Amino acid sequence: MTFHADHSALQILGHLMIAFLFLYRCFTAMPRFAEHAARIGERGMPAPKPMLLGGFALMLGGGATVALDLYAAIGAAMLIVFTLAANYLYHNFWDMEGRERNLHLYTACNNVAVMGGLLLVIAG
Repeated sequence: MTFHADHSALQILGHLMIAFLFLYRCFTAMPRFAEHAARIGERGMPAPKPMLLGGFALMLGGGATVALDLYAAIGAAMLIVFTLAANYLYHNFWDMEGRERNLHLYTACNNVAVMGGLLLVIAG
């Protein structure tokens, strides 16, 4: 099996850039595990630690499969699920006001664009 065999250089670069985002976010979030788990718990989600581990698994697994072009469509779908959950759990701008609302709305909109890129990965 040859990874990225049917992709142009720009498609490969796009895959790697999207994968980098999720892998980087995962590895930089891991040292703050307790903080992230507490935030998930504050949002009323049950079992925040296992949920956070699941989120890390989605980022790592999805990021790796997109980077390596190994079941990239499945990995991209995993990353879409993660991004939707992250928007709900972390960027709930609808519950905020002022500058904080604007910052989280901006991030949520960026995440919509990232999901658009992931849909392009799925489309091949």
